[in-house]
Amino acid sequence: MIRVAIDAMGGDLGPRIAFQATEKIVAAFTDVEAHFYFDPQEFDFPAESPSSRILPVACHDSVSSMEVVDRSLFKRVDSTIYRSLADMSKAKTDVVVTFGNTAAMVALARHIVGLLRPKLYPALIREMRPNPLRCLVDLGANVHCAAEMLNGFALLGASYVEARSDSEANVALLNVGVETSKGSSVIKECYQMLSEQAWPKFSGFAEGFELFSGEKNVIVCDGMVGNAVLKASEGLFMFLLSQLPKHSMDTSAIEKLVQAESRHGACLVGIKGNLVKGHGRSDLKAMMGAIEYGIDIARTNLYKRIETKLTQQGVL
Repeated sequence: MIRVAIDAMGGDLGPRIAFQATEKIVAAFTDVEAHFYFDPQEFDFPAESPSSRILPVACHDSVSSMEVVDRSLFKRVDSTIYRSLADMSKAKTDVVVTFGNTAAMVALARHIVGLLRPKLYPALIREMRPNPLRCLVDLGANVHCAAEMLNGFALLGASYVEARSDSEANVALLNVGVETSKGSSVIKECYQMLSEQAWPKFSGFAEGFELFSGEKNVIVCDGMVGNAVLKASEGLFMFLLSQLPKHSMDTSAIEKLVQAESRHGACLVGIKGNLVKGHGRSDLKAMMGAIEYGIDIARTNLYKRIETKLTQQGVL
């Protein structure tokens, strides 16, 4: 049985939509048990649960998406995100799925679950395409990044790709051009680091148009750039879907293509557990997709496979 912890309080649409997504997931996957973390002041859990495999976990605190993270966060032990991570760290669940405050999630994951290696900073990784697998890392877990941090993202991204597929990781740094003379001092320093390492395979710089095609399958950048790139891509897609019907163009083919190629949610890699972060603005479909992603990585205990890969390469 795959045990999924769902932090129901983070999404913009509230716990009601998270509960609906949970119902549909449990109905679709007979080997999944959902631990539903919610605040009773915000959501009335049904007196009779629609399924014996949806287990309510009442918490009396939640961290909103607008809150600024400070040291008081670590004392909020009855918040939904804290308790869901704590239960996973005690092996009560196999994966946590949250749609809430990214900064709080990262800080508590480091504090409660722990890092695979000190100073190997955890990063959010997103599958831009599943087959062949292509990833972008980081997506917002870290904003101010030194060269050593970017190098760590490359190691985590490479281990993710090789743990999730049969492909060899081929890493590149996102830059304004592929010429070695271009880029910031941080990018150039990281370029030198990766060039001197035996693993992973490093192919220099990548430009934005290489995110969705080409041989470079791990694109590395800092969290601010990655988050902006991802949301710009999603925004362009939504814009096209809204505009094409005005020109009498059918959007069904595009929608089917994106549905087949896209992945809802991002995985926080570099911690001792499986953790998926969904968009705060996720609707029912997106929430279901993020939970399905969590189930997928839990089936193979992804973090352990990443840990094994990094150990084999002498990183841990």
